[in-house]
Amino acid sequence: MKRIWNNLDKIKEGQLLMRWFEGRGVMPDAELETILINIFGRRGHPVRKYWRMMYWMPKFKNLSPWPLPNPVPNDNLELAKLAMKRISSVDLQSKVVVYQTAELADSVDDTWVVSVQSPDQRKLVDTHPENIPVYVKGSYRVWLRDAAVNYFILMRKPVQKPQVAAEDPDDVSNLRDPVIDISGDRITAVVQAPSVHEQDDGTILAMCATGTSSRDSLLSWIRLLETDGNPQLAKIPVVFTLKFSPGDKLFLEEGIISEEQKTIPPSK
Repeated sequence: MKRIWNNLDKIKEGQLLMRWFEGRGVMPDAELETILINIFGRRGHPVRKYWRMMYWMPKFKNLSPWPLPNPVPNDNLELAKLAMKRISSVDLQSKVVVYQTAELADSVDDTWVVSVQSPDQRKLVDTHPENIPVYVKGSYRVWLRDAAVNYFILMRKPVQKPQVAAEDPDDVSNLRDPVIDISGDRITAVVQAPSVHEQDDGTILAMCATGTSSRDSLLSWIRLLETDGNPQLAKIPVVFTLKFSPGDKLFLEEGIISEEQKTIPPSK
């Protein structure tokens, strides 16, 4: 009986060891398999656990469509580049650009800005009316393993699209000419399909991550976007709706910032 209990204790210890490896993402090697087989046999539970780990762990390791270097870089700028590439991967034409706020003469905060924008988003900015403001919102957080990156978005309110009756594309009971229907009248209800940036809660025009996540760095980001393919942005009012950090309470007490939303008038 004592021998049986000793064997059970060994099996429990082997299972706990494999769970410890699995919980910490440690990939066992062939030498460990030999040791487990010699101790528990080929039908032992720790050996079966080892085989299951060797089957599933390589699959899970390469499952993510956004692979990251291991370990992730310690440089905040490199982390911001990886984060912006991951967020903007929904549009393959998105381009990540690194700005330096020192390029602007009136910039107070000397830092870097990692901005991402696609040609479709620039078209959306060019067609935006001058009397309707756009919003800078944030900060939001994205995790790259154990590292977190705060980012901000430039967006506008959702645009109402014309209501068109939904049709089943698989219904062949009423075939029509793609330009002229059966009655001879030209079809006028043509609506352009929205891009991936036009969501139900708003349209994303650009995204960025800055080295300090301060208001001045975000203001510099808007000014840099104006000079980099977004001239219409200089005529549009920009409203900052930011979440205050603990360091911003001092500015509130001194009366420098009197409200949560601060509007930046169009550039002249």
